[in-house]
Amino acid sequence: MMTLSLGKCARLIVPLLLISTSAQATIIELTHYQGGFQGELNDQAALMFVFNSDDERYQCHISTTEQYLRQAQHRLENINLSEPNFFFDCQSKTQHFMLSNRYRTYAEVLIKQPDAQFPMSMHIEAKLVNLAGEIAFIRSGDISLKR
Repeated sequence: MMTLSLGKCARLIVPLLLISTSAQATIIELTHYQGGFQGELNDQAALMFVFNSDDERYQCHISTTEQYLRQAQHRLENINLSEPNFFFDCQSKTQHFMLSNRYRTYAEVLIKQPDAQFPMSMHIEAKLVNLAGEIAFIRSGDISLKR
């Protein structure tokens, strides 16, 4: 059985506490659908969707293969770049936040099918990181895909 001394435990825990308390996360609230287009991802037919924040400071992009979109059954998910057929990123004039396999990141998109009352919509939640290791939390209400 391996035991750690109090000093060794403190050396492991204190840097983690400093990282989590000293860094402030960016919060991005997506409110508008800007449009979509077709393209390619991993040599497959893909769809790209563009959203932005109310103040238009941030623009976020969803890219997914058509095959993954059909297989995902209304829920797109990528945790630490585990899904090669779905990507999500956000950018402003000065920052670019993305999924990473070096940091705990994720993106989840719920696709709500249209009915007689409401058009098709997406609900987005994500935790992304920039190259400096700064975190951004992205969220939205149900954003209509009707422009």
